Amino acid sequence: MSERTYVRLQVGYRGRLGVEVGLFVAVDHLRRAGRLTAAEEAQYLDIDDWFLAELPNPDFYADGNSVGAVTWFKDPLPEPMRSRVETLCAILTAHDVAWSRVTSSDPGTVIYEDEFQVGIVPYERSEPTPLPAGTVLTPTSGGSKRAVAGSKVRHVLFDADGVLQDLPGGWYTAMEPYLGDRAREFLHETWSDELPMLAGRGDYLPLLAASLERFGVRTPVTEVYDAVWKNIVLIEESLDIVRTLRRNGYGVHLGTNQEMYRGAHMRTALGYDELFDVSCYSCDLGVAKPDPGFFTRAAELIGAAPDTILFIDDTARNITGARAAGLHAEQWDFTQGHAALHALFADHGVDASVTAS
Repeated sequence: MSERTYVRLQVGYRGRLGVEVGLFVAVDHLRRAGRLTAAEEAQYLDIDDWFLAELPNPDFYADGNSVGAVTWFKDPLPEPMRSRVETLCAILTAHDVAWSRVTSSDPGTVIYEDEFQVGIVPYERSEPTPLPAGTVLTPTSGGSKRAVAGSKVRHVLFDADGVLQDLPGGWYTAMEPYLGDRAREFLHETWSDELPMLAGRGDYLPLLAASLERFGVRTPVTEVYDAVWKNIVLIEESLDIVRTLRRNGYGVHLGTNQEMYRGAHMRTALGYDELFDVSCYSCDLGVAKPDPGFFTRAAELIGAAPDTILFIDDTARNITGARAAGLHAEQWDFTQGHAALHALFADHGVDASVTAS
């Protein structure tokens, strides 16, 4: 890099990119947690929109910043930028979020540059750090946040099976190669046995192995589990809606009943940890839907008031549980078509429309 100096305003905690969170994202964390006053939120939205209008948008954001780049301003900042940055720093100070001004002539590998800033890939990354109390560590939208700021609903919590993903042909068909016409009987028995594991109590595979043996199935349990429980097809149109909501500034979260093995598969192989801001698996929460306690715990993890969250699920009893916990909730599954889901969002004032970049 040149001898030019670059500056980054950042806070004292590290986020998902393995570096200290930048100024704009840190203030947006406070916004998404509902901690900003009305005046502070108005200031933030005005400043954020000004930067969006006056500065080019780095091209690495086009795919959601898969390279994990961060931006540094060119030093010194022009006056219109400097005064606005100082206002955001004052907001952080008012909420006891420590921040610092860091300068460097070589902060990382440059992958983008314009008149005002550079985008760099850091030379080193570290693990995320514990967050200040009341701060929500989530990715933030690259576009204007005004739509979500004007909406009562600021977060959308999605169920998985039937909403985001499907088991082709259904569970009964998937088990028929092993059990024939006893597939239905077997599944209803093992689903009942599985209930404690959905709340994180016990190991499902030994139990499943014993059930298979009792029904005379000689195929190894891991082979059956991989062929049936992990036989998941993602519903791409649903995932596109999740991505759009995130781009539009909403918090997007996962709320699903899973035992630990299927949950781990969804986290990693299906990429849900990268897709969602907060993932609420029943086996981790220690309570399963439709218990209202699941939704109370989910809201705590999201860091938001229950009445700012809209829950989407394909099962009526889970909708009842969510509403009992104070969430907005609507029943929907992918077979109804995504136009129906968009209509539900519109009913709640949620902007799920795709905007030009």
